[in-house]
Amino acid sequence: MKRILSLMLVLVMILALGACGKKAAEPDGSAADLVTIMVNIKGVDGNIAMTDDGTEPKIDPEYPAQSAFMNVEKGTVVKILAEPEEGYHFFKWTVDGKAYSAEPLITVTAEEDTEFIAEFLPEGKDGKPVDLDTVKTLGDLLGLPEVGASLTGTTYVYAFEQDGNTYRAICDVPEEAAQAIFDLDFDDPDYDKKLSELIAPLPVKVIENLTENLPSQKEADQYIGKTGQELIDDGWTVYFYNLDELQFGMNHGAYSYDITFEGTVKDPENFNEDTDMGGLTVKTITCSGVGNPTYVEMPEE
Repeated sequence: MKRILSLMLVLVMILALGACGKKAAEPDGSAADLVTIMVNIKGVDGNIAMTDDGTEPKIDPEYPAQSAFMNVEKGTVVKILAEPEEGYHFFKWTVDGKAYSAEPLITVTAEEDTEFIAEFLPEGKDGKPVDLDTVKTLGDLLGLPEVGASLTGTTYVYAFEQDGNTYRAICDVPEEAAQAIFDLDFDDPDYDKKLSELIAPLPVKVIENLTENLPSQKEADQYIGKTGQELIDDGWTVYFYNLDELQFGMNHGAYSYDITFEGTVKDPENFNEDTDMGGLTVKTITCSGVGNPTYVEMPEE
């Protein structure tokens, strides 16, 4: 009996699929071309809905769909909606592997058989990767491995790591919000939560890949022959030194450098790196990596 039911079910499916490929009869006896619009998602991180009657599609909360299709007449306007699951955001629609739209709700005119695929990405919580091209506010980045943050005036810099690279996001902060951030108490047990609430809505102005933009050796070599005092006067800072070998570690901008000097130090016992480097000249210099990722040179007022 079960086998007979299975065969009947297969027969019904074959007949149904066959009907999908036929042309619908018009009232005047002519046939209208049918176009198949298919909708799927990549992964399991969201749901979809579609309509062809002019109404706005809505996700069914009881029976959410991750795949759907419609056979409609050519020229029919179809609306398609993608909605992410919790912890994800909509990324893009693709057709034939190519980007189609970055909007979760799209309206298309059925002209030919087409499959639309919705893609979603993690929101960036718990260190999950984020598509940086879609970032709009700092909240899209919070939760990635943080390597520094700073507020200077009305500029907030958030440095983070992803895919082995160090990035920084730069945001303009309204004066009122900047003051609220400044007024936060570090000893408050809810400090992190309150800070996140203040910075999450900040629009991200730019994201810089500091690792990709490491200064080349040619760029570093331009400092050969300069005195240590010239570097200090130009904003370089010392974070390590060995006076016996005249080896220094110095930061400039967002980057760290290993520098070997030649020359003499007049009073090694009372050496002050901010004032006593005039007798030292850069012999060799290499960029050792990202040192101070939140450093941003502020324009002079």
